[in-house]
Amino acid sequence: MDGITIFGIFLSLLPLIIFIGIFVAIIVFIVSVVKRFERRADERLALEKENTNLLQSKLNGIDERLSTIEKMLKDVE
Repeated sequence: MDGITIFGIFLSLLPLIIFIGIFVAIIVFIVSVVKRFERRADERLALEKENTNLLQSKLNGIDERLSTIEKMLKDVE
């Protein structure tokens, strides 16, 4: 095989190689976008859990104060 034949084979395979490269690049881009969305969702979930715990502790404090007030009102009666 001479250089012209190898070059001709390469030129005939070039569109296929470019197509496969573009396809792989698209797949890599999609995977990175999905991972980014997943990371953001995990961060959002962690913030929501922290917020829920904070609100629960505040609610427990309010419940304790309400119980104290109810007890004082019963003692007054």
